[in-house]
Amino acid sequence: MRFVTFLKDGTPRAGVLKGDGAGADDEVCDLAHPAMADALKGCPADVSALVGAGLAAAAADIARHGLAPAALLPLAEVALLAPFVPARIFALAFNYRDALEERGMAPPAAPVLFMKQPSTVVGPGAPILLPPDIGGCTYEVEIAAVIGRPAHKVSRADALAHVCAYAVFNDISASEMIKRDGGFTRGKNLPTFGPLGPFLATADEIGDPHRLALSLEVDGVRLQEGVSSNLVFDVADLVARLSQDHALAPGDVIATGTPAGVAGMRTPPAWLRPGSVVRATVEGLGTLPNPIAQGAPYGQ
Repeated sequence: MRFVTFLKDGTPRAGVLKGDGAGADDEVCDLAHPAMADALKGCPADVSALVGAGLAAAAADIARHGLAPAALLPLAEVALLAPFVPARIFALAFNYRDALEERGMAPPAAPVLFMKQPSTVVGPGAPILLPPDIGGCTYEVEIAAVIGRPAHKVSRADALAHVCAYAVFNDISASEMIKRDGGFTRGKNLPTFGPLGPFLATADEIGDPHRLALSLEVDGVRLQEGVSSNLVFDVADLVARLSQDHALAPGDVIATGTPAGVAGMRTPPAWLRPGSVVRATVEGLGTLPNPIAQGAPYGQ
């Protein structure tokens, strides 16, 4: 099942998407509609609340109830927002073999982790704002894994049972700022630098997350293409390893890293520019489009 948050008449609402978010006939089922009240069994019509209460169980309840015709809206009449705002974003660097080969780097012995702030998250169609004084910025298509059950010191064998959903994530990064700083904190965490969406696909819909194709285009030009079988530490590894040091909770997200082709590795560098449109796609998870616009100066 595909869960979304959408804006209708100025109010954010939770919904279930019929389609992939790109079809002319796609529809959204408004979970706040009275005709869907019995399906939610008292849970608020809010994607974060559904994740916290158990997304798989919620999806099963909704499927048994059915999508009430009275609650269906044409997707063209609403605006999709980020499907939810994560509690925390655990993000990975240097986690695709092809990207490491491109850089001439050996695979890391352990996951290279940094934290991406939930305040960076925006949804499909929202502009990515580039301050003019921070230097080159890159796109990074990624698979986001959403934790749906508490995970603390879990084994690899049990790890995927703690993931309730997946989504497309675009880890926008101020590459030249990161290089100057010698660390990820500032350059990964500017406002709007975390596009997420267009929907959360429940884990049962995706099946094996290690066989998904990823791609990214800027203004129609393909700049990234990869497959999640190329992950150094796959989703199960990451959940198991991160849970040894962190008590993962429902609503946490793991952004699993990006394949080869980022802007700084191209000749000349393909830095993002205001006026462009970025489209990040993951097989089974849809396409996440975002325009690029100039933001206010950062004031370094």
